[in-house]
Amino acid sequence: MILQATPDAPGRSKLAPMRTAALFCLAAGACTASASEVAPPADQLFFPTGMATTSTALFVASANSELRYDSGTVDAFDLDRVDQIAAAWNAAKTIPDAIDADHTCTQDPDHIETLVCDETYFLKAGAGARIGNFATDIAVQDMGGGAARLIVPTRGDPSIAWIDWDGSTLSCNASSETFALCDDPHRLTYVNTDPNLAYIPDEPFSAFADSGGQFAIVTHLTSGAVTLIDSPRGGNATISDVATEVFSPNQQTGLRGATGVAGRRPDSTDDTIYVGSRSEDRIQMFTVGRPVNDAAPFLLTGNWFFLDSIGANAGSSNDTRSIQFSADGNRMFLINRNPPTLQIFDTSLGATGFPQNQLAGATDICREASTLGVMDSGDGDRAYVSCFQDGVVYVIDPRGLSHVEDIVQTGRGPYAVTGAPQRKKLFVTNFLEDTVAVIDTTPGAVTQNRVILRIGVSKAP
Repeated sequence: MILQATPDAPGRSKLAPMRTAALFCLAAGACTASASEVAPPADQLFFPTGMATTSTALFVASANSELRYDSGTVDAFDLDRVDQIAAAWNAAKTIPDAIDADHTCTQDPDHIETLVCDETYFLKAGAGARIGNFATDIAVQDMGGGAARLIVPTRGDPSIAWIDWDGSTLSCNASSETFALCDDPHRLTYVNTDPNLAYIPDEPFSAFADSGGQFAIVTHLTSGAVTLIDSPRGGNATISDVATEVFSPNQQTGLRGATGVAGRRPDSTDDTIYVGSRSEDRIQMFTVGRPVNDAAPFLLTGNWFFLDSIGANAGSSNDTRSIQFSADGNRMFLINRNPPTLQIFDTSLGATGFPQNQLAGATDICREASTLGVMDSGDGDRAYVSCFQDGVVYVIDPRGLSHVEDIVQTGRGPYAVTGAPQRKKLFVTNFLEDTVAVIDTTPGAVTQNRVILRIGVSKAP
């Protein structure tokens, strides 16, 4: 049986999730492999999807979309090592020595500006963790002192994993075992971790973590629901609230869903959260309420606004896929699939202290865009849009009315996009070839907007 992932949701195969695989094994009287034979590799990417960075590490989720292994993974890559190898390659085409016959770096024969290296060169050894199947995203909450917390939606259970990073190791299990599977307390499935209360909706999809407010929000692709996670520093993460049916079903398809999510000022304690939909041409805003008696926080539904300036008949702009903000929170970027556009909104505060939420620019992009990254590498913000079907990333200059500045070939099935602006690098997961493309974003460099390094060896189509 061949499992095929869909461009709509690369983290998931068309076969039903993990429990379906288990039922298949029981019915066939097979699947007698030992635990070691089905354990995922600790040093390889396999169907990479979600991705995020801290100041020193790149985290990449492997979705296990073929169900070849008993779980997915989150790996940590050393950004200093990435800088070191990339700098030597750019300066003098220096290729690192082979680790052994199976772990080497070579020049890409088709793209001679690109160095291809096995994952082992960059992995932080023993730092990874194992999660559920079909992970889609990673959000990072700054916990202070170099520590961080990762929020990882996994659609196979469904659950939302939370994983703590101490600067050198990921931990989501009470045992001291390295590369351990996240235990039940670290795989959130019930409100307040109480099985007698509500079970989270299916298809957790996108995640946003708020470091100032100490919470995270996860959207749900097929129900239009939004889940709030209380994530205090020094305490456990718990699901504290679920807002259901936030968006109405699409009148033509009958589908509903909440998709992109981002906060305007994630370093503040009173952030405003924006959530997009695949079924409505509307952005819904939320804030997080906290009772005075230290009870669990809850979602407060706020204002909304329509995406009614772009599209046929001025109002049919829907199927939002990803939302990002500029560093100061004064511009919101979103990608829509109908019509395929990057839209830029002025979200600066007006005279009343409320965001203006006015369209400031728009640019045509590829069809079936997946995710969006925004960063400033020293020459103003650039928006980076991954195009799963086309194998490219659009680079868009948002100044003025905005325009496409470049189109970068990254590999097969580009999905997640994240950046390290201080290092002047953009990272892209290539879902269909098990690699991460590293793009140079140095303004004015000969290699600007080119893949200079590929982490992982591309699998044959």
